[in-house]
Amino acid sequence: MFGAVGKRTFWLDEDGASGAGTRLKLATVSVAVSTTAVVAEALALAKGLGIDPELVLDVIGGGPLDSLYFQAKSKAILAGDFAPAFSVRNAEKDTRLITEAGEAAGVRLDVVAAAGERFRRAEAQGHGDEDMAATYFASF
Repeated sequence: MFGAVGKRTFWLDEDGASGAGTRLKLATVSVAVSTTAVVAEALALAKGLGIDPELVLDVIGGGPLDSLYFQAKSKAILAGDFAPAFSVRNAEKDTRLITEAGEAAGVRLDVVAAAGERFRRAEAQGHGDEDMAATYFASF
């Protein structure tokens, strides 16, 4: 059944410590929320500096910083397509959970905490049900 739902299956908790799947999810989601916030900021900065944000995609595209995720979120932002794949509201909730987990583990998560603040601003602006790429609006 797992093979039909996802590309790979990871079996965790073999050492008897329950919750490893949830902890792994927090670590991986931290990449997505942080990356989305950084992409949104970079495009907003370009716009604010009077540079065509498309040039950011052109410069990064094909280089070591490029990724499918970078391309997808950048193109969605520039197209104004905020159909939710993972909403601002859910991203904000997860940044809180990730930050709390980090604090409990004695790990500072400055970037995730900053991303959380961006998601809270975007949500306050009325973008809570849009895709987390709408964190772009927190820049203005």
